[in-house]
Amino acid sequence: MVSRTFTKSPRLTKFLKFICTSLFEGRSSDINEQQIGIKVFGRSETYTAADDSIVRTQARLLRQRLEEYFEHECPDTPMIISVPKGGYVPVFEPRPAPPTPAPDVAKTALESPAVETPPADEPKRITGLWPALLAAVLLVAVAVGISLFSRNVPKTAADALWARIFPSGSTVLIVPSDDALVLFQEFTRRPVDLNEYLSGTYLTEAASPQVAGMTLNSEWFASHQYTSSADLNLALRLGRLPQAERANVETRNARALSIDDLKRGNVILIGGVGANPWVGLFADRLNFDVSWDWKASEGFVRNKRPAQGESAVYRDTLTDGMRKSYGVLAFLPGIDGNGDALLFEGTGMAGTESASDFPFSTSQFRAFAKTIGASPNFVPYFEVLLETSSVGGNAPEARVVAYRLVKP
Repeated sequence: MVSRTFTKSPRLTKFLKFICTSLFEGRSSDINEQQIGIKVFGRSETYTAADDSIVRTQARLLRQRLEEYFEHECPDTPMIISVPKGGYVPVFEPRPAPPTPAPDVAKTALESPAVETPPADEPKRITGLWPALLAAVLLVAVAVGISLFSRNVPKTAADALWARIFPSGSTVLIVPSDDALVLFQEFTRRPVDLNEYLSGTYLTEAASPQVAGMTLNSEWFASHQYTSSADLNLALRLGRLPQAERANVETRNARALSIDDLKRGNVILIGGVGANPWVGLFADRLNFDVSWDWKASEGFVRNKRPAQGESAVYRDTLTDGMRKSYGVLAFLPGIDGNGDALLFEGTGMAGTESASDFPFSTSQFRAFAKTIGASPNFVPYFEVLLETSSVGGNAPEARVVAYRLVKP
């Protein structure tokens, strides 16, 4: 099948294939303007996105072509693909239902002929929905290079992990980092523990620096709630998992959370203890303790019980413009044995992204799952330390440094 909308646009087809494949293969860190310019449009490694608008221009065209395709070529498909403005990550979502006009009951009764029941042996007619749906699936299959039978792909250990985190019918809380808290600690050069965070007493010690004409006093910190775009992207990514569709998923600000919330179901915490103090509740169960030295402005991971060949401390380093960062992904029993917890931590944004991408990476997580004895039907509690080298905050790929199995 050839799409009239895309047949004369090989570059847009390549664009669509790249961003969709990167999303499906767990390489969302590649879906940025710099990488698209290099890998889709052949720009050099030294290409500067600020001076070349090729990606932004083509992204606008791609959004228009996708709208045209699903409006004119496949107007009846129950699923549509879009690329929201402000980014390049594709979104697969149900088509909004058109408004149904209220029928004129009296007119319908007068004008409508009597309905005849078809003979029992008359075959049912096939509606136009299936050809349209097939056309949409074929577009994705051709442009992205995936099989029409992807739903029949055997389950993996990652599926077992997601099934544990998102039990059908349960409530699952996703808690992103509190970047206003990070800002406070950077100004005061001291950490805030969970007790101070919950009581709010740390705000009484806040200095009042001037930033961009604003006074950042205790009232400012109390009234502003920020989180990173990386955390929000991860929350959206988790919410789109097939397993998550069967659960009641809520995204909750860290300040609005309570210990009782953590005891009612499963929880996903994003960010290290400096950005998400709730991680501190699990410190006694973790061997890899992600911390931040606010005086030195340096992130590090403390290895509480180093095995042979392991270091006691893993620190962020910057050499020749290349930053080495660390992330920790931990799957643990919940508070007081209630439910489960999934932690995405990092010594910085790149480290947290490496932990975020790890369970979505088919090849990496499959190899790790085999190492820890996981299967498509079972995954043990674990924590894994990851190392990534990044430029400009992006974490292209991580390697497993060490891991531990966690006792229930």
